[in-house]
Amino acid sequence: MVHKRSILATVMVVATVLATTALAYEVKEVIILERPDGNTELNRWIGPVKFPHGKHTMNLACLECHHKDSAKELGKFVACRQCHTDEDPNYEGGFYRAWHSNGPPSCLGCHALTRARGGKSPVGCTSACHKSENK
Repeated sequence: MVHKRSILATVMVVATVLATTALAYEVKEVIILERPDGNTELNRWIGPVKFPHGKHTMNLACLECHHKDSAKELGKFVACRQCHTDEDPNYEGGFYRAWHSNGPPSCLGCHALTRARGGKSPVGCTSACHKSENK
């Protein structure tokens, strides 16, 4: 009887922690990614990108993309463009490279790695992020 009570108590604690954690995060379904103010556009045809954030949160832990320790408080993550502001496309920590580097946590890097491992993540400019409906 004591064993059943301890199992029940453990299950209740775990359920409470999971529910509290889930409610602490505001997960937006779609995020519009735009260049930081003052950044020169690299190509006129590239506009803001509609990033399917909710879809990505189903398969990835937050810290896989929000790679800096930005969770000062539970559920408070820094947006990419708050740190990645430099407009030089060759600067590894700049805005362009946050999305287009050779490996994770950049979007292109993660998608290319997934594709190399047999996954189906899109990697083409206009077939992945810069679709005409994103404009």
